[in-house]
Amino acid sequence: MRRSTSATGALRRRTLTICIVLMFLLVAAGFASAQGSTVTKWTLGDRESPLMHPGMSCIDCHAKGEGPRFLIAGTVFQSLAEADDVYGVKDVTVQITDAKGKVFKLTTNASGNFFLEARGNTLTAPFTAKVIVNGKERAMGSPQSSGSCNVCHTAKGVNGAPGRIIVPQA
Repeated sequence: MRRSTSATGALRRRTLTICIVLMFLLVAAGFASAQGSTVTKWTLGDRESPLMHPGMSCIDCHAKGEGPRFLIAGTVFQSLAEADDVYGVKDVTVQITDAKGKVFKLTTNASGNFFLEARGNTLTAPFTAKVIVNGKERAMGSPQSSGSCNVCHTAKGVNGAPGRIIVPQA
């Protein structure tokens, strides 16, 4: 069965359009990956969820009486300059060791958030922190007394923080 010339031409144009769109999407995905950016963002405003507002100060918001109270809370990202509300890296271990040697191993959730609820836990300052992935570690340079990690670990970094909390580099 032969197709008419106009039908074949239309099929070729559609195929070409699809190929161009796919190439554009692949290039865009490669660019985002090269930039170290993730594409998933928190878009549900202040809707209560453990995934909410990655990169923002969990403890400051929760201290206003909304949601559980945290002793430690923050977000682990792939790169230092990630924006607020962009998802971080999941399944990363954040190890906190307090002044009495008590160790807390926290695991990041799907948005990269980690937290230690105040209920049932005590934490003696100062404490140290390190991020562990596949046996590789990235330790914080000095002991801390505030568990509100994202206050200093912003996209630009403040109070001596280099930027976001990030996974150990290969």
